[in-house]
Amino acid sequence: MLWLLLPVLLLVYLLYRARRPKVRPWAGVWLWQRGRRKRFRPRLDLRLFLLLLAAALMVLALEDPPLGPSPMVFVVDTSASMATREGAKTRLDLAKERLLPLLEKAPEAVLVRAGERPEAYGPAPGIALRTRLLALEARDREARLEEAIALGRRLLKAPVLVASDGPPPPGAEGYIGVGSPRENLGIVAVAQGFLALGNSASRILVARVEVGGRVEEVRVPARGFARLENLPPTFTARLLNGGALDLDDEAGFGLKRLGVDYPKAPALERLFLLLGAVPGEEVRVRIGVPQGLPDRPTLYLAPSGGNPTPVLLATPHPLLEGVALLGERLPPPPPPPSSWRPLVEGEDGVGLVYFTEGGLYLPPLAAIQERPFFPLLVYNFLKPYREVRTGLLSPVETLLSTPGPSFLPPSQGGAGRFLALLAALVLLLEALLFRPKPRAQEA
Repeated sequence: MLWLLLPVLLLVYLLYRARRPKVRPWAGVWLWQRGRRKRFRPRLDLRLFLLLLAAALMVLALEDPPLGPSPMVFVVDTSASMATREGAKTRLDLAKERLLPLLEKAPEAVLVRAGERPEAYGPAPGIALRTRLLALEARDREARLEEAIALGRRLLKAPVLVASDGPPPPGAEGYIGVGSPRENLGIVAVAQGFLALGNSASRILVARVEVGGRVEEVRVPARGFARLENLPPTFTARLLNGGALDLDDEAGFGLKRLGVDYPKAPALERLFLLLGAVPGEEVRVRIGVPQGLPDRPTLYLAPSGGNPTPVLLATPHPLLEGVALLGERLPPPPPPPSSWRPLVEGEDGVGLVYFTEGGLYLPPLAAIQERPFFPLLVYNFLKPYREVRTGLLSPVETLLSTPGPSFLPPSQGGAGRFLALLAALVLLLEALLFRPKPRAQEA
């Protein structure tokens, strides 16, 4: 609405000049000549000033500007890609510079650190959260922006402003995009004997990787990935020409001795000794029927089973890697809760082996302890918990997303009614000061 200001003021001025009575030089030419000799001293036309002021106030009232800074929720992306170098600064440094003036002006604010686990500070006056903002670091494998937005809204009902190097998340009233297209190479995955590399550039790059004192060169396609194989079972790797992000330049893979809590049974003692496990609490082995989802990795052995039935179906799954079950006859264990899914089925779809996140449920120990598949099945179950990976290992962060255009939350009005009232008072003052004088009555 501010574009109306100049046309409205010009219109009021022209109408006023058109209706203003012409000055008649009745005092004589000598007065006009005398006035020209004097220095020109413009006089304020109070009536015109009041009319222009009232018109300007009415236009501003239509704009309805805010009375002052409003409360706001500030969400800051602290994923690893925000540590990307942009000249002498990082993307997170640029976000802090743009957020700090807005944060300091906010009468009430919530600051949310958007990482793998969003953390909130406040509500508090914005100036009180300044130190929290400046202390933020970018190291997380991902930024859960939508969770961070929801957390901030629970603490403060106010517009949400997100600062990130990714695209604007849904639900944000404001967005500050930081960063520019950068070239980066990084290690995005490791496993026993191999690693994977990612390339954020729009051209092929050659990665130079140091592993065990040797330097290997790998061509990595544009915006893609490549593998380096035939590495030692355990290793530490360093990328010598990583690019704009340093956090993905080093990674490693190793194996640890796993702590297992299992019942006293000769078959289990022999098995876990063979697998290199030690007594501990990292993984549990229990004889019984699962009653729900396990709170830690747990291997369940059924206390009893039905009549053995041949295995007819096995679901493709990492737990069954290298395990040959077709042709085996297994006793069906008592059914677990519905949250457990059958991994191996027999006749009529009866479940023989079940799994869930962090859990494996097998037939009775007496029926499977001498079968060749049993040690391999338990090894596959323990495998993820024995492996130790170091490094960022996040393909999304290595590929360095590019931000979208920034926009601020729409300002909340409130001053329009006061400006309209002030305009009415100015018009009333003009009417009182310049009301027409009553004509003298004729005799």
